[in-house]
Amino acid sequence: MVAVVAAVAGAVGLGTADRGIERRSAVVSGVPVEVVRPDGAAGRLPGVVVAPGLSASMQLMRGFADTLARRGYVVELVDLAGGGASTERLPGLGDGPAAEARLDRDLDVAVRHLRAAPGVDGGRIGLLGHSMGAAAAVRYASSHPDVGATVAISQGTMPFAATSPRDLLLVAGGFEFAGYRDGAVGGLRAAYPQGRTGVTYGDPRAGTARRAVIVGGTEHVGVLFQPRTHREVAAWFDRAFGRGGGAPRVGIRPFQRAGSAMLLYLAAVLSFAAIASALLGRPTGERGARAKLPLRLVLGVPVVAVLAAIGVVGAIPRGALPVGIAGPLAGFFGVVGLLCAALPVMRGKGREGLGRPRIVASAAVLVVLTVVSFAVPAQLGWAHAVPVGPRVWALIPVAVCAMVFFAGIELLCDGYSARAAVLIHAWTAAGALAGLGVAAVFGLVSWLVLLVAPLIAGLLVWQGVQAAALRAVRAPVWVPALAGGVLLAWPIAVTMPIG
Repeated sequence: MVAVVAAVAGAVGLGTADRGIERRSAVVSGVPVEVVRPDGAAGRLPGVVVAPGLSASMQLMRGFADTLARRGYVVELVDLAGGGASTERLPGLGDGPAAEARLDRDLDVAVRHLRAAPGVDGGRIGLLGHSMGAAAAVRYASSHPDVGATVAISQGTMPFAATSPRDLLLVAGGFEFAGYRDGAVGGLRAAYPQGRTGVTYGDPRAGTARRAVIVGGTEHVGVLFQPRTHREVAAWFDRAFGRGGGAPRVGIRPFQRAGSAMLLYLAAVLSFAAIASALLGRPTGERGARAKLPLRLVLGVPVVAVLAAIGVVGAIPRGALPVGIAGPLAGFFGVVGLLCAALPVMRGKGREGLGRPRIVASAAVLVVLTVVSFAVPAQLGWAHAVPVGPRVWALIPVAVCAMVFFAGIELLCDGYSARAAVLIHAWTAAGALAGLGVAAVFGLVSWLVLLVAPLIAGLLVWQGVQAAALRAVRAPVWVPALAGGVLLAWPIAVTMPIG
């Protein structure tokens, strides 16, 4: 019942998210864009180009399009090279002159397209960016004085000029790494050395205004969904473009799309056991006692496996796959899974075979259901979730390694009670996540792993629920490994940047 309520609420939330606005998508000179404007708007309106960060897509930034379009702006969301629907490679995964030139080129395409769009006042164009997109927006606006106002969210530390860009608002989350908070304050003090957060300096009419805001209680991604962030953004563009209090006052609902997607995820997690039971059938009779590995081995093997994987992952080239960090991530999980599976396999476990045709067919349905359960809410709510370009074939090796990882966990759990298996699963998954964090801290994998760690943690929990449900109906080891592998691999392959 909870799953049904969550599914209905999520569907209604996504279905009503476009109320009052209209959206049109296009690909301009190889750059995917989406133009969002007020429904039925007349006259020439100011425009804002919105750019996401590394490994993000325009879907993550749609809340700003909703907020600004309902206040009378035409907003152009853009997928920069390497991210979202773009099939273009981002050199150096955003670092270096080549990457900056590519990002500058993509922003220029978007700005020119928006400026030429019907109903847009080409003399009132602003930029908004997050993380890598924020740094790119600051660089572009600094060299293009015809950009009337810029909002940089979590751009980090970077050089700022005292007189450019025009009317600059800098925002960071209170729980972000210190470099992001320092970057916001540093951008303000480059122009106003005694500047304090929360205070506006300069004159918006002269283009000299600057303001730094630290949004308390939020981190690198959460800052995008805070009502205060959206109020600051809307007020900043209103002042810069001389709109004052004349802009319509509308409700700000930055979390509607992403929150609705979360409700659909909750529905998928809660309903999986019932669906698996309906497909595979409820087990009948008592299950005979099965031999199990000693607990000290079950708890010790994952520790050894994670330590070994930390040592191996540093030797995996970061460009092993054309999707940024996907190669090292896949290799890490694959090594952990192989080592976890080695001892159980040597003791004769995991030899169930494919099983009955009903099991094979049910497994195929569960895999499709898992992909749809993740991809559809993501696509509508917070991330581009359709594989494009090299992501299509990169998905295969990532999925294979993820399947090996989950197969290793299931083999360790074999023979233990349902409660003990859940604890063993959690122990191994948490150890792997901690190992990835250690590898990132020591520079063995990209720092980007730390930013996507919450996503990986959520996927591991989701797969843990699925695995527990499949153990309850006595599914063979390969079934939770197959469904879980696709669940973990899909976001890694389709959301990490092409580089």
